[in-house]
Amino acid sequence: MESSLPPEWDDNERMSFLFSTFKQSRDVDSADWDSKMAFWSSLIVKHAKARGFLSITLRQLQTDFTRKGSIPLGLGNVVQEMLRQGSLQRESDFVAGITSGWVSWGMRQLVVNPLRWTLSSVLGGQVNLDEPFVVPEVLKVQADLVLQKYQSSALSTVPLLCEDDVHGLCRDLIPGRSTFQLVLLQLLKDKKVCLLQRDGERLVKFIQGGNSRVTPIGGSDLGIYELQKSEKLLSERLQSACDESTKLTEEAKSFNKAGNKPQALRCLRRRKLAEKRISALQGKLDTIQSILERISMAETDRKVVSAYQMGVSALRSALKDVNLEKTESLVEQIQEFCDLQDDISQTLAGAAPSDIDMDADELERELDEILQKEVVDLPEVPTGPLITSPQHPPLIPVENRGGWMTKKKPQKTEHLEI
Repeated sequence: MESSLPPEWDDNERMSFLFSTFKQSRDVDSADWDSKMAFWSSLIVKHAKARGFLSITLRQLQTDFTRKGSIPLGLGNVVQEMLRQGSLQRESDFVAGITSGWVSWGMRQLVVNPLRWTLSSVLGGQVNLDEPFVVPEVLKVQADLVLQKYQSSALSTVPLLCEDDVHGLCRDLIPGRSTFQLVLLQLLKDKKVCLLQRDGERLVKFIQGGNSRVTPIGGSDLGIYELQKSEKLLSERLQSACDESTKLTEEAKSFNKAGNKPQALRCLRRRKLAEKRISALQGKLDTIQSILERISMAETDRKVVSAYQMGVSALRSALKDVNLEKTESLVEQIQEFCDLQDDISQTLAGAAPSDIDMDADELERELDEILQKEVVDLPEVPTGPLITSPQHPPLIPVENRGGWMTKKKPQKTEHLEI
């Protein structure tokens, strides 16, 4: 409860105003009326969410919102306004709006009895303290949670379930039976389940796969349900027969140890009968399980065939304007354009000036000549002083008529002063 209370709950002045009665008409002070109405409407929905209330009564609201011994005096006006806006709905109206035979399930007096109607008329349309009102916003959330719970469970492969199995699956979410039935009616309203009452059983079929709405319960659904029901019954009886056989074996051993051989033999005789029952039950169970397996395989095959049909339809649509003749024509045109492109590329590559159009042999000879005339690299020039020998004076080139000749460089004579 504490989590749903607003911060101003501890403000005495503010709460004194909010706990007071509404004016007879909104026209007297529309701002105060709207402020008070918005506060309580929001708080009621928030309170229902926090507590998980799918339906509420005026008496319950007065008890939950009691503050310092005082109850809000305008809650009746708030409930009437919320009914008008649709944020609350009478359970009787909610059930009447869903065309289903499930109203006969005895859902805690969903149809208001004549006494309540009479009292409401006498009081001039005032809200009865104990009349239940559905909170649609909370109810839809809980319905979605139940659907998710089913889809994530091992029962999601079972097309048809009894109401007890579904409630057992969702008992942690919705403990109350009557509240759970409200959730089923909401799922029925949203086309997420299909309901059927048959031979005293309440059957529920959930939406399957990626369908947008549930399909009606058909003969095949009922046939599979009966087979699964028989499988469960045979499994229970088979387990019981096995337990009985084990028990009789132990009793025979016990009697034999005690020296009571006739009683031990009787136990063995009964065990033989139990083993015959086990064999018969196992054969029937194997047959039913085989049928269910074939049905499952047939359903898988049906889905595969449906997928094939959709694939063929998509392929047909994709190839709607394509045929072999048109394809061959396109391939020929592509080849022609490719050949044309190759010719254009070769033409452009050969479009060179005539003055450089030379023979390859001639170009190779020119390259050889260039290589032969290439100057050989000389060693580096020495950077040290030049040393000459007196026996071999350096030669100096001089011009002569017949060509060039050399002469000895005159030696430098050093004069020493004495």
